[in-house]
Amino acid sequence: MSDSKKAHSVEDGDAPLESIIDEAIENSENGEVSLRALLKAWDDRSYGPLFILLGFVGGTPLAVVPGAAAVVGVVITLLALQMALGLNHPWLPNVLLKQSISEENLREVRKKMDKPLRFVDHLITERWTWAAGEAMRRAAAIFVAALGIVMVPFDAVPFAVAAPAWTVVLFGVAITARDGLVMVLALLGCLAVGFLGVRAF
Repeated sequence: MSDSKKAHSVEDGDAPLESIIDEAIENSENGEVSLRALLKAWDDRSYGPLFILLGFVGGTPLAVVPGAAAVVGVVITLLALQMALGLNHPWLPNVLLKQSISEENLREVRKKMDKPLRFVDHLITERWTWAAGEAMRRAAAIFVAALGIVMVPFDAVPFAVAAPAWTVVLFGVAITARDGLVMVLALLGCLAVGFLGVRAF
């Protein structure tokens, strides 16, 4: 990302996904960005980026190892339960919080993802506040926890785990952008996952 490009904050409703990486870069220390620093920067939206990342991993070929998507589902459930209980930041073991990525690598990711992130950011914004408020966020956390559990048996069915995983991504986007429309779409995705579960099992 060039210095002339505007840096976004997580509170920037015009570019919520771009802001996730921009905030990470801004919080680098000695050329490294720790997970602890990221969660602090993302504040009460910190669950959103984690759901996006974990859902993406669980719903793509990145989770090619048998059982990997199921493990991701368990992690998603544990995080979602913390959100449902009202924890502002997810509790994670100190050994994970210390994990970091270099600012250089993060800037490279930002550069490669610039166009797709910008495209998605044009589609999402803060809207339908009635569907993105605190009460709905708590409800969403319960649904995400259920989706994480569903990912465990779905992992045994070829390609089936993509449905709950990508629904988790939708919830993550809705939480990060405070986009009520995407929240509603995610809830509809839960219905689709339930239908798929009935048909598959």
